[in-house]
Amino acid sequence: MKNMIMCVGFMLMVFPIYAQDYPAQFKSIEGYEIKGEKQFFNKENLYDYINGASDFYLGYDFKDLWVVDYVNSEEQSATLELYRHGNDMFAYGIYTEERPQGVDGKKIGAEGFVESGAVFFLADDYYVKVYNGSPALSEDELLKFAKKVAHEICTECDLPEQFSWFPEEGKVASSERYMAENFMGVTGFNGVGTVVYKVQDEKVRLFAYKGNDEKCRQIMERYFKRMKYKKKLKAKKYAFDDPYLGKLIIHYSEGGICGILDAKDPVNYEGLLIKLIAEMQ
Repeated sequence: MKNMIMCVGFMLMVFPIYAQDYPAQFKSIEGYEIKGEKQFFNKENLYDYINGASDFYLGYDFKDLWVVDYVNSEEQSATLELYRHGNDMFAYGIYTEERPQGVDGKKIGAEGFVESGAVFFLADDYYVKVYNGSPALSEDELLKFAKKVAHEICTECDLPEQFSWFPEEGKVASSERYMAENFMGVTGFNGVGTVVYKVQDEKVRLFAYKGNDEKCRQIMERYFKRMKYKKKLKAKKYAFDDPYLGKLIIHYSEGGICGILDAKDPVNYEGLLIKLIAEMQ
C-alpha cells in the first residue's frame, strides 16, 4: 500500500511536467520537421537540464523551457531551446548576462549573436538558443532557421522600451544590462537598466528605472538612510560619495530614478544624464 501511494504521488508530480502542449507556433517551421521526443522543463525541474545555472535563470522569472530537435530534408539537424520568462525585460536580462560585451550583434528577433557555432537571440519574453546538430547546418542555414523561429514569436521584435531612453553618443556596444534585484545594494531596487559609456579613456555607467512613485520614493529613502542623508526628498539630482560605490549622481523625479556610476567625477557626464532624464519623461 505504501509503495502504491508513493507511485501515485510520483505520477501526480510528473504529469504536469510532461503533459504540456508544445506551443503551436513552433510545431511547423518551414523546411524543418520535429524529430524525436520534445523535452519540457519548468521551475521545479529546470535543475535537471542546466544544473547549477538554474537558480540564475529563476532569478529572471523563468517560466518554462522546451528543448526540441528539428531536421531538414537533407537530414541536417538543429536543437532549439526556448526559454520563456515573465516578460521581455526578464528575458532581456538573462540574455544580456550571457551575451559577451562588444559581440557583433545580428538582427535576429529583437537582437541576437553567434558564439561557438550556436545562435542566441531575444524575442519578446523568449530567450532562444539554437545549437547545430549532426550532420551540421552551415552557419548561414543555422541563422536562417533561427530567424524563422524568431518570426514565429514576433514579426516586429523590439528591445524593451527602457533601453530606448539611453543616449547613443559614447555608448559601448552590447553593454546594456538588466539588473533584476537590489541594484546599488538597495533592497527592492529591482528591474534597473544600465548602459556603459566610454568618454575619452574613462568608462562610466548610466542607469534608469521607472515604477510607481511610491516605490521610487521608498527606494530613494532607503538609499538616503544608508547614506545618513536626512533632508526631505525632492525632485532633483543628488551627488554622493558612496563608501561602496564611489562618487555618483542619482536623480529622482516622480515615477523615475536614474544616475551615473563608476566615474571619477560624475559631473563631467551630466550632459549624458540630462539626455537620459529627458527621454524618461
